[in-house]
Amino acid sequence: MHKGLMVVGAIAVAGASAAVGWYGVKWLVQPEASAEPGTSPVSASTVSLSYDLDSIEEQAAGLFEPPACGETWTADAASANGVSVAANVDTTDGSATASVSFTVDSSDITAFLAQQGQLIVTRDDVVVTPDWGSEFVPQLFMATSETPAAGSSTYDITGASLCDVAGELSALWDDFDWDNATDEEIAARYDEVAAFEDEHATLPAGEYKVYAWSPIIQGTSAAVARVLTEEGLTDLSLLQYTAGYSSISDDERIAPYCEESETPDGNTEKLCDVPQDVLTEVLTRDVPESYVTDAEPTVAISEAFSFTVE
Repeated sequence: MHKGLMVVGAIAVAGASAAVGWYGVKWLVQPEASAEPGTSPVSASTVSLSYDLDSIEEQAAGLFEPPACGETWTADAASANGVSVAANVDTTDGSATASVSFTVDSSDITAFLAQQGQLIVTRDDVVVTPDWGSEFVPQLFMATSETPAAGSSTYDITGASLCDVAGELSALWDDFDWDNATDEEIAARYDEVAAFEDEHATLPAGEYKVYAWSPIIQGTSAAVARVLTEEGLTDLSLLQYTAGYSSISDDERIAPYCEESETPDGNTEKLCDVPQDVLTEVLTRDVPESYVTDAEPTVAISEAFSFTVE
């Protein structure tokens, strides 16, 4: 199962986001007579492509290894085939919140697969980001130089969230026996965690830098993701489990892998676990050649956002 799944907003254009959800938008543009590959006009020529999550994850694998907690680390900003990522930080007394956004250089529509929420935090150039582990869960973004991709949710940066004390916080849950704990014991442990977070809420003194980063995948993968999004399919990387609630729910090829299940409140839900090879076949489409860009997978790293805690 894919971990670390994150919800991402997409650009709202003429109400299109209501039709296709939070994963991407259908750009409402009129085709032009001709266009270079990767621009907005729709080409009359098409190519058959599949949205293959395993292949996309392989493209992203090894592109960048985040620095470990305690490592001395700095980085220069790096764009990726005209796509830039930014760390947007708001500071308060002793804490901060961060969000991630993307911009592109081109005035034409640029479609790309990326991931929001990938942050590296340093204090005095020493990494204090916990080693949460990270799995690339591609999300489709579309933007132009005039219309940037929507920003992510915000992420709290507090003393309790840093790797200085993350192990202590994790230890409060590591040995907890959820199966046999009473309601009183669960409530007591939550109170203990809350007290710990309050005690470590303030960031230790130092100069902090916040970096955002993400793999940037374009080419055929982003092109077919764009077509699927235009159909109204959302959360493409979750479809293995959510296909039963999508527009492909009636496809006979996924039916053997979905079943109705009764919920504790007496309602029913449709649970799916569709094999990736089956899903890849279902997510095969004829894609305009003009949607396909000749761009190798790479990584974008933001400028560091710096702030000081006295």
